[in-house]
Amino acid sequence: MKKSVIALAMGLMLLASGAMAFENNLIGIFAEPEALTCAAAAPVGMPMNIYIIAWLVDIPAITAAEFRIDNYTGNPGYPNAIVTQTWNSPLTVGTIDEGFSIAFTEAQPGPIVELGHIEYLIFNPTFPGEDYKMCVAETLDSGNLVVVDAAYVTIPVDGWCFVFNCVVGGPNGNCECLDTIPVQDSNWGAVKALY
Repeated sequence: MKKSVIALAMGLMLLASGAMAFENNLIGIFAEPEALTCAAAAPVGMPMNIYIIAWLVDIPAITAAEFRIDNYTGNPGYPNAIVTQTWNSPLTVGTIDEGFSIAFTEAQPGPIVELGHIEYLIFNPTFPGEDYKMCVAETLDSGNLVVVDAAYVTIPVDGWCFVFNCVVGGPNGNCECLDTIPVQDSNWGAVKALY
């Protein structure tokens, strides 16, 4: 009984804070470095950052990651948007839309490891559009979606999506972060994950 009350209290705290609870190790794209939400409106004329985060459930630290972003917007330039990538290590190889690797000289402790962020300065209100979804996925060349732990062991992880200008019931459905986990239901999922 006491365990149930504690779990319920923790779940309600997560629900109130908006924090997500993850069951698996993953790399995802989030609206803030704390990995709270995976959808946001894209403001016109104001810089907006989205964060590429490795969320570690049972891995203490990582030294590298390999992934790509499927359906990446790219940098179309003016008059649509200026898109700038900034990575938290100079040790990077590849392109984010086909296959990208990042390595660190020192192990990065979890549970949240910010790999980098992408800044959007949008000029055209129709860019990138409603329900525009970008997902972390396997690289096109090696098929890897992995992190490398502090002992240099390669570990497969899940990929999560980010949705610009989510319109629930819009043309792309319910704006899911991960297959079967809708954005609007993710906080309730955090509570359910505790049980």
